[in-house]
Parts: sequence; structure tokens; C-alpha cells
Amino acid sequence: MTDVTPQDFDFEAWLEDADRPERAVTVYQKAGLIADLEALAERINNAESDEDVDGPSMGGGAGTLRAEYAALAQAFHDSALTIRVQSLSEDEQLKLGKDNPDLAPGDLGFLVLSEAVTYPKATPAQLKKLEKKIGPAQFGRVVTAFKQACNSVPSVSADFLPKPSTRGDGGES
Repeated sequence: MTDVTPQDFDFEAWLEDADRPERAVTVYQKAGLIADLEALAERINNAESDEDVDGPSMGGGAGTLRAEYAALAQAFHDSALTIRVQSLSEDEQLKLGKDNPDLAPGDLGFLVLSEAVTYPKATPAQLKKLEKKIGPAQFGRVVTAFKQACNSVPSVSADFLPKPSTRGDGGES
């Protein structure tokens, strides 16, 4: 690769390929399954304790409950929806308010968010319904992702990658 000098740099070409910061957050349609999974986990623990004392159950015991747990966990996983949001400038947000002066109180936020959502596209009314259906905790994550897209400098974190072992950190030498 050759070095690019300030005189050679094509700023217009760079701008053509530039895009706004985006964030993604996963929400779950079947979040109510968490209560079922918690109750099932407790039943599995109790069944394992009973099997330690009495031996395996004729009904399949903990093994059957684990299979039921796996099926519910898969249903929860399958209900995931990843929502992508992009940043909007303060001017763009203010313009939406000025262009829609008849909005009911509180509706501007849904309008702004509907403009920011890039996948899946959603109307303000759909976002209101989404908030009601998935609850404030999950919907709050969507709002937080939007705020991060607008206010945070884009950066990449590799904290989830395995760290190389070095002498003295307990890894192999």
C-alpha cells in the first residue's frame, strides 16, 4: 500500500463511503418465558436432589425437565429481534418537532425514534405498541442504543475475544 499524502487524499471519495453511527440491540418477543425457565430450573435442582436421595424417577426426572428447559430456552432464543438504530443530529430532531407541531405530548420521541430505526422500519404507532408489548426495560435498551448512536464516538471493543496467555498470568508458557 502506498502512503497517501494530504495532496493526494480524495476527501469527496471518503465522504461518499461515510455512514452514520448505528447501534443494534436485541429484544425478545417471548420474554415471559424467563419466568417459566426460572421455575423449571428450580424444579431441575429439586429433582436432582431427590435423585441423589431416592434414585432416578420413573417419569424421567431431571433429564426430562432438562429437555423441557432446552425447548423453552430455544423458544425464547427464537423470539429475538435485533433492532438497528442510527444517529440523528440535534438539528434533525428539532426539525421533526417543528414539522409536526400538532403531535400529542410524548409523541415526538416516538417520531424521532421511528426516523432513527433502520431495521426493521417502524412507524411511531408501532414503536408505541412495541414499548407496551415488550415493557419498559427492553424498550429502554432501544432508546439507549439510539442515544449512544447520537452521542458516543464509534469504537470497537474486542473485550470478548480470548486473551493471549503470557508468562506469569497463569496461562501456559
